Amino acid sequence: MNLEKLKKNYPNIELEELYELFPRITMTDYPELSEYSWEACHQDSLGGGALFLTSEMAQKMELEAGMRVLDLGCGRGASSIFLAKHYGVTVVAADNWVLPSANWLCVQREGLDDDVIPVKMDARNIFFPEGYFDAIFSMNAYLYFGTDDLYLSYLTKFIRNSGRICIAGPCYAEELRPDTPKELLEDESFAYHSPQWWGNHFTKMDLINVLHCQEHPKGREFWLDMIRWIIEDTQTRGESYPDFLLHDMVMLLSDQARFVTYFMLLAEKKS
Repeated sequence: MNLEKLKKNYPNIELEELYELFPRITMTDYPELSEYSWEACHQDSLGGGALFLTSEMAQKMELEAGMRVLDLGCGRGASSIFLAKHYGVTVVAADNWVLPSANWLCVQREGLDDDVIPVKMDARNIFFPEGYFDAIFSMNAYLYFGTDDLYLSYLTKFIRNSGRICIAGPCYAEELRPDTPKELLEDESFAYHSPQWWGNHFTKMDLINVLHCQEHPKGREFWLDMIRWIIEDTQTRGESYPDFLLHDMVMLLSDQARFVTYFMLLAEKKS
């Protein structure tokens, strides 16, 4: 299907055609998620990557049972529940928009009452003691508050020496240019940065060592997979497609150079 046909016929397009354009992530690439269905990997996740990206981030963090982890911008808590359930860590599930009471119901449903603590908290006003956390995790959220040059010096106060910080989210393969096609722009585009930008951003203040920072090899696949989830979930619910969906479809199908992608960064606080 070409772009003109998509724009002309949307939303009245055969599902088989959409499914061909927007494939699911291959579950066999994630043996650690073998007990989950593809649908379960997306349930209560906000943004792309879902539990696929969560599981990769967790592996890089070298989590150990009993650690205290701050999940910053946890959304509906899917990542927090996964970390607690599979790694035996205690997770503070912090979000400024999703009510803790809603996340608490999900936590109770999973039997993790003593392991996940949902809180309403602005990332710029962390109300825990300095050095309290062993690790900090943030997926699809850090770009909303962490591009400030001074933020990392604030955040690192709350993690112990040698503690790890792992962030991941949507990005561009390179920094925006004046001639970047408008089809590739999002409402939040000016907070999207390249992996190189993020690496430089994290090393400005000599507070941490960056252990890993690069474009995710499945970055485009995460975007396509997210669109597929929205299509299938919307169909299951019998609802209309969300307003942004056509834009994101056109963006991805226009992006022959794989400019729109995902990044992951792992850092360790210096002792």
